[in-house]
Amino acid sequence: MRAQDAWYSGDDSPLPLGAPFRPGLDALPARQHVWAVLKDAQGRPVHGEPREALRAVTQPLPTIGPNEALGYVLYAGLTYNTVFAARGVPISVFDMHDRDLHVPGSGAVVLVAAVGAEVAREGRLKVGELRVLYPGVSDLLSPRAGEDPMHADFKIQGYETPDGSFAQFVRGQAPQWLAHSDRLTLPEASSYMLDLETVYKALYDVAGVRPGERVFVEGAAGGTGLYAIACAVLRGARVTGLVSTEAKARLVTERGAAAVNRIKAVFADIFTPVPADAAARERWIEAGRAFTERVRAVSDGAPMDVIVSSVGRDLFPRMIDLLGHGGRLVFYGATSGYTLTFLGKRGTAPVAEMYARVGLRPHQGVLVYHGLTPTGPGDASGDPCAEDAIETALAMGARVVAATRTDAQAAHLKRIRGLAGAVSLETLGRARGFVWPDAMPDYDTDPEAYRRYQDATLKPFGQAVGRLLATADNPRGYPDVVVERAGQDTLGTSTFLARPFTGAVVFVEPSEGRRFSFYAPNVWMHGKRVLFPTFAILGSHLSNAHQAQECARLVDAGALAVRSPEVHAWDDLAEANQALHENRHSGTLTVRVGATASLDTARTARQVYEAWGSRFLDGKTVRARIDPVRRGAPELVALVTLDSPPANALGTEVLGDLERVLDALESERHLRAIVLAGAGSMFVAGADIRQLRAAADAEEVTALAARAQRLFTRIGRMKAPVISAVDGYALGGGNELQMACDLAVMVDDAFIRHVGLEHGSVPAGGATQWLPIMVGERRAREIVMLCEEIPAAQAAEWGLVNRAVPAAELDGNVDELADKLAAKLPQTTRYAKQQLNFWRDLSWHETVNHARDWLALSMLGEEAQGAVRSFVEKQQ
Repeated sequence: MRAQDAWYSGDDSPLPLGAPFRPGLDALPARQHVWAVLKDAQGRPVHGEPREALRAVTQPLPTIGPNEALGYVLYAGLTYNTVFAARGVPISVFDMHDRDLHVPGSGAVVLVAAVGAEVAREGRLKVGELRVLYPGVSDLLSPRAGEDPMHADFKIQGYETPDGSFAQFVRGQAPQWLAHSDRLTLPEASSYMLDLETVYKALYDVAGVRPGERVFVEGAAGGTGLYAIACAVLRGARVTGLVSTEAKARLVTERGAAAVNRIKAVFADIFTPVPADAAARERWIEAGRAFTERVRAVSDGAPMDVIVSSVGRDLFPRMIDLLGHGGRLVFYGATSGYTLTFLGKRGTAPVAEMYARVGLRPHQGVLVYHGLTPTGPGDASGDPCAEDAIETALAMGARVVAATRTDAQAAHLKRIRGLAGAVSLETLGRARGFVWPDAMPDYDTDPEAYRRYQDATLKPFGQAVGRLLATADNPRGYPDVVVERAGQDTLGTSTFLARPFTGAVVFVEPSEGRRFSFYAPNVWMHGKRVLFPTFAILGSHLSNAHQAQECARLVDAGALAVRSPEVHAWDDLAEANQALHENRHSGTLTVRVGATASLDTARTARQVYEAWGSRFLDGKTVRARIDPVRRGAPELVALVTLDSPPANALGTEVLGDLERVLDALESERHLRAIVLAGAGSMFVAGADIRQLRAAADAEEVTALAARAQRLFTRIGRMKAPVISAVDGYALGGGNELQMACDLAVMVDDAFIRHVGLEHGSVPAGGATQWLPIMVGERRAREIVMLCEEIPAAQAAEWGLVNRAVPAAELDGNVDELADKLAAKLPQTTRYAKQQLNFWRDLSWHETVNHARDWLALSMLGEEAQGAVRSFVEKQQ
């Protein structure tokens, strides 16, 4: 850490980098190591090259809300978002939040360290499991989230939010935590998500690539480029990739695509923006013919249907040249510059057709430019093209505003009934400082001119339009559709105004040879569309969580392969991002955070825990993990999980597996505590009612009951205390199982219930013996005879369990008890346990055979058989 950065870091020592952290066993530290972009002591952002702007400091752990989870980061993937955050372009990340520190990083593979109350209640995420972090956050409670979470205040974690994954612990919303595939190593799992899901969405959902179409990919040997090739090939498209070396060309061809090397003498100096000067523009067009011919030569002489773009300024106009009729350019970045220029193409379309293509709906807002011809501004009061667009939109139920060149044109439009209003540039021009330029200033060469353009053009014009189109759900009045004109280069203004994520700009006139320009982030970062009659420019941002999950599904199925990334040490993170910025990389990159090099080939949570000293016992329906209580200490604690879907019922197989696990644990000399839990939403449903129904005679029922009774006796006699973590409903034998344990913690939304008297099953596993001792005779009769639910809070009040806690606190409470037990003298604890069991054992052994016999008689009677048949039929 640099001396000038020390004031960001507190006194508490964070967890050492690369150290094991076993969720549920190890306490969360107060602070953590992070890489961050900082403000200086005077509050000024310190941007620069990644190797300088990224600083290693420590920070407090983030707190989580009810719909969030916390992950212990093992590996974190590198993306261009960190480069943008470090350099402060196109804007400073500190313009998007009020924090003094910005932790970048968009994507990781983690162990779930803690879950919020609602996440725990849902039950999809479990503490201690591996998950892949999808780096998109949104307003989960917004109505627009039902349409697409991207439309609900969506932000890229680590770029638009200050709490990214270049940290030991990362916070994420519940939908962000996706399943990890064992097909992937942990470094692979950390590095693919942002790149793959970005191109998956761009190709499949935004561009809608179809089998047999020709697809051209910029930067084809890079992270997103290789995944774009894979997705397009999987779709059955014919793919060509643009590369910068012959080595990269070979890499691309190995993946099923043709390759064009842009670093050829014949292509020298052709990759530039479209010149504003008409004469220079003709020379520019001529210079690009060789490149267009080369690309078509490797694609059977045909133009491109879909182009996947991310390089931006330098390549963008040549990419538009490659598009054929109906072609779509989809882009999700602009690494070489943000001012994008291109030339239009021939072709016209009826405005009704263009409205249909963008899905114009009633009450949406439309902005139409008036007072133009296909070749430039016009002075006539009438404008047939614009007025057709206005009247067609009104007929479709839209709210329409016109932007006119003159006051006279605005006055002329008053004859159109239903027009929401007209914004006259002549009127705006009377205001001090308003400017309407011939074209958008070049942000990359003159950023100050662009900032003046924002203040003198975009803001006043946008406010004038917005006042006329504002609604409760669109208070700034962004138009849903802007009807642009071929006779002006105001696309930079229109793409700024169009509504984020759903807005579109349409052209209806021929635009061949006309130069257009716009600011790239306004389109790609907000998913906007620019549609011409014969081609389209489509902005595509990060995917939503569902699309990311689809990528994970394809990877897990083996349909898409993930390339192994370059793995870097934590201390090399800044320099690795510098290499990314300077294009000194091939493929993807990741950095170790909580992992060491020994985990670079690991694929499962089990391998992680084994590397940290844990051991495993496996059965088909029961598994156990044995952990050191503390790192390096001999004392052990075991987590035993029943996993027999759908309800963890106690049948022959489960009982046998549990017996074998207990046999193995009994031989562990240093075992100090055992935790018993159920997988899924159920703790244990009780006896396997289907197995009891299928019993041929009383002896078979007796044998199953005797086996369960021996198991419950065994649990009570284990040398190490047993804690039941009742993380779901405990029915019948499930309650008897938890009563056999020494201590019990129960989630507060679960319940205990004995239902045997409704199904013909007499309690035979301890209920009639232990309930009177635990809760009193009258309450015991109420539980057994009324068959009603006993909520967790009531169970705790009656003494049936020790604690009833929110689901998010279950693991912490159980671990606290296990830690306390592990700290006690083992032999003394064992002796005390046997004494505490005395009265339970006395009652148990006096009546256990009697209960078993009654169960056998009951289950074979007609009354019970009918009840069981009815129960089974209801479950089917």
